[in-house]
Amino acid sequence: MSQISVIIPAYNVAKYIDKCFKSLVTQTFKDFEVIVINDGSTDETLTLIREWEQKDSRFKVMDKQNEGVGKTRNLGLSLSSAPYVIFIDPDDYLHEEMLEKLYEGIRLSDASVAICEYYDCYEDSSEQFAISLPKFESETIDLMNHKEILFKINPAPWNKLIKKEILTANQLLFPTNYRSEDLAFMLMLLAHCEKIAMINQPLYYYLANRLNNVSSAYDERILHTLLALEASINYYKKLNKFKTFEDELEMVCINQALYELQKVIHIKDSSLALKIMNEFYDYLQQEFKGWTNNKYYQQQKANQSIKEKLRASIYESKMTLKLFYKFKS
Repeated sequence: MSQISVIIPAYNVAKYIDKCFKSLVTQTFKDFEVIVINDGSTDETLTLIREWEQKDSRFKVMDKQNEGVGKTRNLGLSLSSAPYVIFIDPDDYLHEEMLEKLYEGIRLSDASVAICEYYDCYEDSSEQFAISLPKFESETIDLMNHKEILFKINPAPWNKLIKKEILTANQLLFPTNYRSEDLAFMLMLLAHCEKIAMINQPLYYYLANRLNNVSSAYDERILHTLLALEASINYYKKLNKFKTFEDELEMVCINQALYELQKVIHIKDSSLALKIMNEFYDYLQQEFKGWTNNKYYQQQKANQSIKEKLRASIYESKMTLKLFYKFKS
């Protein structure tokens, strides 16, 4: 039995997937399986992954109709046989020591999750920008002593090695009825974690601006973030953990809402823009009345420049954002 299952959903990534796979077969850690699921690609993706399956016995390939990344990852998880899993994207690639360092970190600390730093990369540029993890007094942190980790780490799964028994014991799967599934999945996972291993080295190369990537769309899909937040908050309430993590979950909602609201000014359809504004502000007011007084948000603002504070003030009020939107339009 392999120690790590690398789960890769693949949809129309023929241009990128060879680079991803080459970074896997050159890993210094060898004891892993690669579960690649073709999610109804219409390009040469399936042909390429079949070729890799013939070359390396660690590759296991499945082909199915297009159902989206959530269902595809969940299928990969059901097929995995290893005690640790990682979900990576096929248009990204790995440092040769990534699996080794994550595995070493999670095993030595008996953590639920090991997280590494990563690089933001760009398709039209050779520049790479290292994205650091928050620094703590130890490389293994106790979640209850550092609850702020909920909003301080990227919720994407691709730089995280996860102890599979945490997922199976709590029946955790990626949501399948909305986008922003990464956000909900990671928040729900963290609700069951005690220790987290932090690998303070960038080991993953994330393609941040892949052309035609739907994650950057300025349309009604912005509201899927709100669905993910609602599902996550309800999950913590169901576990009776909401009060324990209330300030941190509030800050997650603040950061995510303000991030998405900054996209609103790019939406040309004014009725859609107003709908998004109303739904986000109404949710914040309903779930976290007085959210602008959140202790973490106040600390964040205290460290901002005057320009950043002015920008933030625009998004703190529905009325000022509506005025700003009309001015920009």
